[in-house]
Amino acid sequence: MRSVKCYRGKSALEIGVGSGIVLKALRENFKIVAGTDIDFASLRYCKENLSKEIIVACCDAASALRYRFDLIVSNPPYIPIEDNEKKDSAIHGGPDGIETTLHFLKSAISVLDQDGKILIIISSLSDNMGLDALIVQMNLKRRTIMERNLFFETLRTLEISFK
Repeated sequence: MRSVKCYRGKSALEIGVGSGIVLKALRENFKIVAGTDIDFASLRYCKENLSKEIIVACCDAASALRYRFDLIVSNPPYIPIEDNEKKDSAIHGGPDGIETTLHFLKSAISVLDQDGKILIIISSLSDNMGLDALIVQMNLKRRTIMERNLFFETLRTLEISFK
């Protein structure tokens, strides 16, 4: 959340709103703020507890949107799922941990303004080679803007944009 406070613009989107804490921070620096989630309970909570000016939509990533955003943020599930483990879509990002991130990034690019930025969190527990390959394939650039070392993983906030 600390990272989003450094950005300003006309419009911002959060993919995967959760509790809405990031939406609230985005509302401080953006005129138009929207959030998406596949979990209706999260969206209901945001609608009931955040500014009425924040738009929420129940959809997969940015699939229901056509508007172009200056900033798109996401903290997607990134933990790899083990073969015998029951999938928890709130934390598991797929077999390599990166599949949900790749899906969110592909969806976000379709609604990103030409001069816009995407902030996305990745984990050292995920196989991030697929993300690097997608960034090259889509002619994007990335830079790490924040890094946090935890006892079992390193979290990085990436800023992704068009070249």
